[in-house]
Amino acid sequence: MVSDDKMLDSFLQGSNSFARLGMGHILLLSYSEAMCTTINSIVPDVGCAWSSFEEPLDLQDVYYLWSVRYRTLARSMRLGYNVLLVDSDTAVFDDPYKYFKQPPFQDIVVLNQEESPVEANGGNLYVQNAAPDGPAVFMFAEIISRPLRWADDGWETASKHKLRKQCLYADQDAYADVLPDMASGYMLFPKALWCVDEDSRAQADWQELDDNTVKAIRWSERYNETKVAVPEDWQQVVGGSETALKTLQLRMPNCRGWPEEFGGEWYPKERGKYSTAFLQQLQQDRPDTPLWLDPEDAANAAAADKVPTEKFALMPRWVGCSWTWRGKAGYWDPNITGNVAQQVIGHTHAIPDGNRAMAKRVIPQSLGIYDWELALKANKQKPYFACTGFDCTNLRVLAFTPTMEQLLADSASWLEFSLLLQGLVQLGQLLGRAVAWPSLPCKTPWINPAFIIKRRHEVPLKLGELWLPWNSPTGELTCTPWEYVQQPCLEAGRGLLPWEWQRFQDVHLGNAGTHNDSIDKWMIRATHSGNESHAYDQQGFTFANHIVEVEDAMSLPEELQMQPTLFLDSLVHADMAAWPDQAKAAFQQMQSACLVLNPELYLSKYTLAGAWRKPEDTSDVTESVHRPARLKKGRLHRYRHTSFVQE
Repeated sequence: MVSDDKMLDSFLQGSNSFARLGMGHILLLSYSEAMCTTINSIVPDVGCAWSSFEEPLDLQDVYYLWSVRYRTLARSMRLGYNVLLVDSDTAVFDDPYKYFKQPPFQDIVVLNQEESPVEANGGNLYVQNAAPDGPAVFMFAEIISRPLRWADDGWETASKHKLRKQCLYADQDAYADVLPDMASGYMLFPKALWCVDEDSRAQADWQELDDNTVKAIRWSERYNETKVAVPEDWQQVVGGSETALKTLQLRMPNCRGWPEEFGGEWYPKERGKYSTAFLQQLQQDRPDTPLWLDPEDAANAAAADKVPTEKFALMPRWVGCSWTWRGKAGYWDPNITGNVAQQVIGHTHAIPDGNRAMAKRVIPQSLGIYDWELALKANKQKPYFACTGFDCTNLRVLAFTPTMEQLLADSASWLEFSLLLQGLVQLGQLLGRAVAWPSLPCKTPWINPAFIIKRRHEVPLKLGELWLPWNSPTGELTCTPWEYVQQPCLEAGRGLLPWEWQRFQDVHLGNAGTHNDSIDKWMIRATHSGNESHAYDQQGFTFANHIVEVEDAMSLPEELQMQPTLFLDSLVHADMAAWPDQAKAAFQQMQSACLVLNPELYLSKYTLAGAWRKPEDTSDVTESVHRPARLKKGRLHRYRHTSFVQE
């Protein structure tokens, strides 16, 4: 794994998933000795390493870390080690070696997460029993060496091919460039071709070169896809008695004279200091085993063809894949599948919407596998996204009561749900409080009218792209909008996600707060009477009977102002005409950036059901909204800055 002190939380959560299964021996790679010292001051028991190898000056930031990772992988393979390489936004749900060391995987040298039907993901893979001078080691060495060859002459040769500098510094891009070589036996550059500008790609000669390259790769001939039986004790995880397996043979490639039809000679004629030093490093790691014959010398083509091939496979998705492919469908959560997680290695990777960096924390939180104590080590005094730009020692929260949150399921559409969210946020701002963003039961009809849950544990779930499904503490399949997972909705003390809200309650209120019968034990209940007396205990507050008058945030009794949580048992919306200009501007600024508060922006991106909107689709933008009868029982009220009045 790779990390620095800023990404440490993701690494700690990922490594903790291995620890829960009794696995260790994790090597963390970082930028420098100083960075490792910083990391070890936070988590002393982590083995952290860095590289002193001289790299090109423009190989920086995360590109540098990815380069160090693959360099370490190639060197480890030269030394005869089997290696499991994973991104830090990865969790293991079952012991992967239980599967890797049995048929049909035990004779596969490189087992790699799928990025596309023909491409490998650069972040999650397992290598076993690789020959130290064979195709697999060469492949990972070439992923590092290829951009170094262009850096050798200051990108002069690359510029002749119109390649931009830093082409293939991203490990995923370099992998996509080199894997076709290993399948075809030619030195091809299909991904590098896309490092040229748009005008160059419009030229006929570029299009001809791209076509020739694709024809030489012939993916349909390289991959062999079969169905294979799996052991009986795998079948709950697999979801059946057999699995699809897609394999190809890794060959030792050669330039074969650098044919002009493939772009001619792509590398400088002589190696420079960067790539030469890397090959020397690989040779010194295992001095008694020579490296492979030079693939840039056409005289070695016949010998390259005689090198024994090694088997490569794309992981079946139940073994390893991204959240978008299986997590979103419910396979990662045993509470949804009804038995076990139908996943071995889960990779957050890319999500349909929301902030991808934030999703690395959100997905394990939604699965209930997020360790908040480890998070505090990494994030110190900033356990919640709301703590960005805000001192969370002063964090106070406004939340709907569970009864009122359940009532939101009777909202007529996204438009109405957004209106109710606006009211919650407006009141939160008037009271100087973050809001606990509410979720909806996935069975809410308008979330997906075609989604009818015939039984609770039926996968795959079929939901729009907007929704993150999870199992609530009450056991209900719950949907949270991904659009909450944006800094403008959370930072500066604006809001808490549902799992952060659960944690906040655990810290401030014990474990209460999820059932009405326990709320009464600790919340302050305000009641109206002729002398305006208040009955309350010590830990919460609810606007009861919708008649509590609030002239401004300071009108609350001092003991209520200091309570961590105020509970709202009415649905409200605002007449902002009487608001101070500053308060109006603050809300409007948040509304312009936090899409869940902005129906117009929402409808430009999604349909009312939460699916991505096609540009030409405007069918439901002006759909009329009819309030269900049950929602009318929610006593929708209007509040002004000075008082609450019934609508």
